[in-house]
Amino acid sequence: MPIVVWLASAMIAASIPLGWWSIMSDRAASSRAGRNLLGDGPTLRHTLLERSLAERMVLPVARRVGTVLVRFTPIGWVEGRNRALARGGLSGRITAEQVLGAKLLLPLVAAVVLSLQLIGDTQPRAMALMAACVLAAFFLPDLAIRAIADRRAEAMVVALPDMLDQITISVEAGLGFEAALARTAEGQDDPLAQELLRMLQDVRLGASRADALTALAERSQVDDVRTVVLSLRQSDALGVPLARTLRTVANEMREKRRFRAEERAHRLPTVMIFPLGLCILPALFIVILGPAMLSGFSFG
Repeated sequence: MPIVVWLASAMIAASIPLGWWSIMSDRAASSRAGRNLLGDGPTLRHTLLERSLAERMVLPVARRVGTVLVRFTPIGWVEGRNRALARGGLSGRITAEQVLGAKLLLPLVAAVVLSLQLIGDTQPRAMALMAACVLAAFFLPDLAIRAIADRRAEAMVVALPDMLDQITISVEAGLGFEAALARTAEGQDDPLAQELLRMLQDVRLGASRADALTALAERSQVDDVRTVVLSLRQSDALGVPLARTLRTVANEMREKRRFRAEERAHRLPTVMIFPLGLCILPALFIVILGPAMLSGFSFG
């Protein structure tokens, strides 16, 4: 038998296990990738099912309805709602179109539910109740966003002096401004820390410090935060040492917080007049004068 036949047979015999190994290795890699994508890890379906019913059904419907109706809104309405959502920290979760859709869908739902409850009742009182509920449902999204924004702004005002003190100590210890912000904001879950981390992300993405501070003031829409941003921008422009500016602003914010506490304390007696006159004094009169009146009736 020629040597060429022996060489060809040996090559074929050696290629069979190599081919089998290559095929099985690719299949094993594919199976491992499939297990990583679809096995133990969460799938897209599981991620969607973990969301609430409102996020899966109500918000998409509201967004579609609002997308159709947004062309009929006044000029500047969308920008105003976006500012309100940013002030409430909802700009990444809710859009202006969804708010507009909710302002249409909620009155419709309220009207349908009340119509089923008050079917056959054509009295003016029932009609007035339905109109009031529909009107309240129309303004409910705006009121909810405003309430969330007010609570968030109050939390930022309360946390601002302590946050400034920590940043000042870090800057005086030798850290840079951005490093001091990161060290102070990381690990905290209050709205002010979230806004500071977002400002740091803007700086890391290429925005200047002045632009990032301006964007922070526009998002928060809090007077104290705007005061701090203005002071920091003036310090950068005039070359004033940053630690001195932070120390001055921190003292000012602490004094303003003390003044607010004193103002609330002075306003407390006026606020207590109504529960005192409506709840405590009638019960006190009943306890004091009740036995005397009963004894007088018994003698009579």
